[in-house]
Amino acid sequence: MSVTIEILSGLGAKGPAAIVVEAQGKRLLLDAGGALHPDDTITWANNLDVDAVLISHDHIDHIGGVAELAESVPLYCTPLVAKALPHNRAWRPLPERGTLEVEGIPVTTGQAGHSLGGVWLHLAVEGGVFYSGDACFESSVFPFDTPPKAAIALLDASYGCYDQPQTQCVQAISERLDQPLAFPVPETGRALEMALWLVDEASARGLTLAIDADIRTNLAALLAMPEALRRPGTNDAIAKVLARGDDENATLRLMRDRDDTPQQWPDHRLLHTGYLTPDRRAELAAGQISWQRWNVHLRASHLVALADQLGATQVVPLFTQLSDNELKAWHGLLTNRLGTAQRFTANTRLVTHSCLGSYACPQ
Repeated sequence: MSVTIEILSGLGAKGPAAIVVEAQGKRLLLDAGGALHPDDTITWANNLDVDAVLISHDHIDHIGGVAELAESVPLYCTPLVAKALPHNRAWRPLPERGTLEVEGIPVTTGQAGHSLGGVWLHLAVEGGVFYSGDACFESSVFPFDTPPKAAIALLDASYGCYDQPQTQCVQAISERLDQPLAFPVPETGRALEMALWLVDEASARGLTLAIDADIRTNLAALLAMPEALRRPGTNDAIAKVLARGDDENATLRLMRDRDDTPQQWPDHRLLHTGYLTPDRRAELAAGQISWQRWNVHLRASHLVALADQLGATQVVPLFTQLSDNELKAWHGLLTNRLGTAQRFTANTRLVTHSCLGSYACPQ
């Protein structure tokens, strides 16, 4: 029986995630992403007919479009991710690590290494379809579970062909800690591992540090989860963060991202560590803020390693630009496994609609 995959959003750009997998007469929506920018709208949900939706994690570009779906559509997510759903939205539990049937299709989940409660998704249809959601091998607190084999791999390529190790990123941030800094971060993602690192750095250097209450709450939630859902050796480090007090006039501040502007922080310099909106890119160009990546997505060599481990014959890089230059680079990394079709049928490897330039899924 054939499997058809349609990438409604998330192909060819950093944007909302929304992918339909059609198999065994059922249509499953993988993620329901919302707009990354306040003035943007999403169109992928227009007239959409699906039998169920599975949410990988709680970041806005993966969950922010749930309100556009009919409430009658069954929605599956982990309990921690459910906290980010619209008020009173019904949901059914996904395991943090395990297997269940959704509309008769076996779905396996595992830890994705990206955020609190976040999982990857594997559908046991037509040789296997694997969707990473957002994923990372390098987190110091979130593990990444080895997934089952899959012929089709829909992978987080948010960083494009970038391949700098996390150790270098951390070192670059460390070299900037000699000034008052404020770090706006997603409170369920990199905030948790940055909190552990900053506590140690501040202690070693005699610096003062304040950590948002929301981040502390999420660290407590992580500590309350089964120990196998954390990286080994993190229990004491998390407890240390939760036990410490804050300095109201701290030189270092780790805070939930609230669209802060430089004007709101006259005594600190904002240092962003992830995706920059157009407004923030303008602030960076004007020298008003700083930026240094903290890896929370797959870098290029890790994406290739994951594709190899899966045994994938079709690999679609998601959430990244795919201009001619990028396509050439991806083709060099993935060779004839590279897929750039918006819609394709898995069993025939037939491209039914290609929306991007030089390369389509191999025939």
